[in-house]
Amino acid sequence: MKTDETLTREYLAAVERETSTLPAAARQELIADLGEHIEVALAERPGSVHEILREVGDPRAIAATALQELGGTAGVPVRKPGRRRSPVWLPLVLLVVGDVLPYLGGIALTWIGFAARVAAVVIVCRARCWTVAQKWTGLTLAVIVPVVAHVAWYFSPVPHHGSSAEPVARWTLVAVVFLLTLAGAGWLWRNRRRA
Repeated sequence: MKTDETLTREYLAAVERETSTLPAAARQELIADLGEHIEVALAERPGSVHEILREVGDPRAIAATALQELGGTAGVPVRKPGRRRSPVWLPLVLLVVGDVLPYLGGIALTWIGFAARVAAVVIVCRARCWTVAQKWTGLTLAVIVPVVAHVAWYFSPVPHHGSSAEPVARWTLVAVVFLLTLAGAGWLWRNRRRA
């Protein structure tokens, strides 16, 4: 038969497991408060540990209440269990890599660059580091304007083959598109919020 101390330890361990998404300081404070409350109740009513633990509540209900209170009152964002955040720098690197790869030659690198840009856009859109306006500004500079510039290049009146103006115009466009992508990535980096 389990002792009161063993049952209390198992109960507090269950609460700790259920509150694993809380920040460490909040979780430790909650466990300490619950342990103290149970200890005081056991001192007043020895031998009634099962009844006391029932009164304290189910560990899942305690965890849900703690998460709700912390998310509602504290400025700390509560993360859902099992969902990992990607680092803020990852989409910015993907944007720049996606911009550079097509100019290294080959259809494979062009498609990899396109995939990198799409991945960057998805990560930025799902991130909570930026407001909607900041996301639109950064993505407009880093993705939309460069893509429009690429499309405009193919429909421009500049001769595309055999002209001496073609390489100058093409590399000017490449430089402008790269600088715009860097500007958009820089904008997103500068306006990120630390979560």
